[in-house]
Amino acid sequence: MKSIERDFITLFNCLWYEDFPVVQGEYTNPAGWTIHIGHIVKTCAKLLGARAGFEQGGRTDAVLKFPDGKVLSNVEWEWIEAHKDTVGEIEKLLRGHESAAFSTFISYSNEKSLSNTIEKAASLWRSASRPLIFFVVTFEMSSGNRWFQELKTYVFEGGSHRLYRSQPALPWDFAPSEHLERADGE
Repeated sequence: MKSIERDFITLFNCLWYEDFPVVQGEYTNPAGWTIHIGHIVKTCAKLLGARAGFEQGGRTDAVLKFPDGKVLSNVEWEWIEAHKDTVGEIEKLLRGHESAAFSTFISYSNEKSLSNTIEKAASLWRSASRPLIFFVVTFEMSSGNRWFQELKTYVFEGGSHRLYRSQPALPWDFAPSEHLERADGE
């Protein structure tokens, strides 16, 4: 894994809690999460010396480019669970993956469907020549609402994948001192 990929993962995971669009005990809508993710992606790009352009390159949600025109990452995100047949964002990223240093997909998955979500991504990305960083927010359903559990970061590269990082999805469930001894993938 390249250092720029590690840096992007670290920034995204840290910025996840910034300006969080919901307060404890409440729920927000998909539009609120779309804005939140756009803000995170733009801030990550800026901190890495790139610029985020939204709805570019064949209507990709975001393209992160350096001033010299090289593409850091094509980024897609989707509120609908990634394992469902109607979700084609990973395929879209795969079609243009060679133009970027890595691709990024941000999605959601019911805890019960997480293995199907990861298997779908692994199957699609198996032949790719560049990495896919997949941020997936797990949730449980209650009263028709998603109650977020964890933000998990997977890296798909070289025909395999691994869980790189996991953290509570909600800021009030995050106890920073608990992570002092945590290793990658825990």
